[in-house]
Amino acid sequence: MASPMHIRLAAMAMALAAMLALVAACGGDSDDGGATATTTTSPSAPQQPQAAAAPDAPAGVTSAPGVAPTAEPAMAPRAAPEAMMVKPTVDRVIVGIVPFSQEANVRRIVGQIAAVQFDPMDESLIGMDPLTGQQIPELAEEWALEGGNTWRFKLRQGVQFHKGWGEVTAQDVQFAYEEYIKDDAVGGVRAPLRRGVNRIEAVNDHELLIHLNQFDADLVNLLSRAQPAVSIVSKAHADEIGADPDFDSEPAAGSGPYQFMEREQNVYFRYERNPVHRSITPDFPELEFRYMNEASTRLAALVTKEIHVTNLPDDLYPQALDGGMKVIQGRASLRRAFMTYYCCFVDEDTGAYPMHPDSPLQDARVRRALNKAVNRDEINQALLAGKGIPMYINNFNPSLDGWSQSWVDRFPEAYGFDPAAAQALLSEAGYSSNNPLETNVHVFRSTQLAGADDLAEVLGAYLQDIGVKVNYVQDDPATRRAKSRTQQYTNHLSLGTTSAGQIVGSSVYTSNTSFSRAATVPEADAKFLEIRTETNDNRRSQLWTEYGNLLFDNYTHMPLFWLPAEVVVNPEVVSDFVWPGALSGFWSHMWGLKSA
Repeated sequence: MASPMHIRLAAMAMALAAMLALVAACGGDSDDGGATATTTTSPSAPQQPQAAAAPDAPAGVTSAPGVAPTAEPAMAPRAAPEAMMVKPTVDRVIVGIVPFSQEANVRRIVGQIAAVQFDPMDESLIGMDPLTGQQIPELAEEWALEGGNTWRFKLRQGVQFHKGWGEVTAQDVQFAYEEYIKDDAVGGVRAPLRRGVNRIEAVNDHELLIHLNQFDADLVNLLSRAQPAVSIVSKAHADEIGADPDFDSEPAAGSGPYQFMEREQNVYFRYERNPVHRSITPDFPELEFRYMNEASTRLAALVTKEIHVTNLPDDLYPQALDGGMKVIQGRASLRRAFMTYYCCFVDEDTGAYPMHPDSPLQDARVRRALNKAVNRDEINQALLAGKGIPMYINNFNPSLDGWSQSWVDRFPEAYGFDPAAAQALLSEAGYSSNNPLETNVHVFRSTQLAGADDLAEVLGAYLQDIGVKVNYVQDDPATRRAKSRTQQYTNHLSLGTTSAGQIVGSSVYTSNTSFSRAATVPEADAKFLEIRTETNDNRRSQLWTEYGNLLFDNYTHMPLFWLPAEVVVNPEVVSDFVWPGALSGFWSHMWGLKSA
């Protein structure tokens, strides 16, 4: 009997052959691979995720425990005299992406991944260095924690909103905060902002105080570009618009390197260069996100020069490289893939656990069995070109706080591929060929991870191989998001992909303290809340280890791989892309696209 991987790869090969025929038909004379062979490169070997060395803090800036010091970026595109500016080969660089799960002109009603549609035109109090992923000044020049319960931020003076909407002030920051704590706000920052922040006080136009109810080790990160959900927009423009802007209106003005140009719903989003940005002049006068759901469509559009940048599944890289394309990696990626169990939640209204006691996934033996059904090495080689670095627990690796080598040592026995052991665990839990375990696996395309649908189907096939009855679910993004955020999925597995930092990733994917997309146990939730409020670095590190042990021992998710963030570009148009690859939305720092 053929293995599930062999079956799946055979089907993929047939689809690939059909797609290549389409590419050849569409290519024409302009796709002569020989003419551009000298620009072709292969992706570099993946590296173990490492913590970048924290740069020295500028004068007047201090760090809260667990928060990286700030510094000016090591490298970023800067404004230049007109005579020195690069002349791009195209005026509009086009990026082909999987459509966002939410599309809107209102920032607060889109999640962190979909918030990337605003990233080119927005700024936060704190930025992110495109090379190291470390925090750097952006709208705030300096910030410091005073007395353990108040943050003082000093804003840059003279920063202008787009299209003449005035200077960025402390009142605009107050307005942004009020937006992101509204009841209909869907970003992951709403709960921690409500829990941690008492009020924001404008000292003057360029200085503000954030008074805390309690210390939160991640608050500064929540207000930074590392968490693309609290961008500062013009209160004056928002007041002029009145109600929330619909698709016939433009979004409230930001202050980033690009400004809003136009959008066509479900088709594209276009930006134009901000002519008055204080320090950054993008190489390309215009930028477009063009929505393309199918990977084969994006590949065909790339090699026929309809688009210039995209992401592709690894199995399509050879065709892209043969067509003269080039692969570029993010500089500071913490990107990862894992399976989450939708099952084991704390009821938000009553505090009862478990919320869904009848879910078969509520049994830790079942969760462990599903882990042991999966051949991670085979998946890594067949679908990810061997680039995946083993993950032992989501949100933990040797570069992050609380790491324990014991998880590596224990992983083969606890989680490692062993179909016989998986079947024995299911039998122990009461399942057999006459009474098979039945569960549901979500299959969907992801803005962040090309080939996510293929990966989900392969994972489901491994579960079928140990006798599990798998139903594949293909809910639309809005339905999937709404149900997952309100814990309506009770017996489901869903592929998770993120590049979020340790606290943010834990908040969303391994705890039930904000909104949860993962199995949890109350002990782990309590431990995580301790982590957030602990001010002592050594004690917090110890708490992280204890938290990791609870996740590991309870099989709360299915860890898979750490992955490099990669894009494929047409080198005749784009010579490099300077971006960290460390954000939830993947497509960040788009002004870092360098013209050929």
